This record gives sequence, C-alpha cells and structure tokens, in this order.
Amino acid sequence: MTKPIPEMDTAQLRDIAVTGGIQGAPEMDRQELIDALIARPGEGAWQEDPKPADVNPNDYLQRAPGQD
Repeated sequence: MTKPIPEMDTAQLRDIAVTGGIQGAPEMDRQELIDALIARPGEGAWQEDPKPADVNPNDYLQRAPGQD
C-alpha cells in the first residue's frame, strides 16, 4: 500500500513530481513538493469552469432528445 504524500521521504516526492511533469521539481524543497503534489490537476485545485464567463448556465442543461 502506498504511503500518504506527507509521509513520503523527499526523494520519493521528488521522483513523483518529476514523473508527473511538475516544473521545477528538482529544485523544490520538501514542503514545496508536498504542496505541488497535493494541488496537482485532477484533485480540484487547478480545475477550471468548463463554460465561458459570458455564457448563460442554462445553456448547459442536459436535455433528453426531443425536448427542445
């Protein structure tokens, strides 16, 4: 079983960050690596709203075929 990110040693964190494509990972200290790995895409921190700001949210409602 894999350890939680905060419990891993610095070398493991650096390897994961480099493999994951985090820029500047080789120069980061332990806390920076932990912060970068916890905030990586797919975990919510970098997700953006899929619709443009000037679009009515009602335009994104899912409708069954024939209910126009």
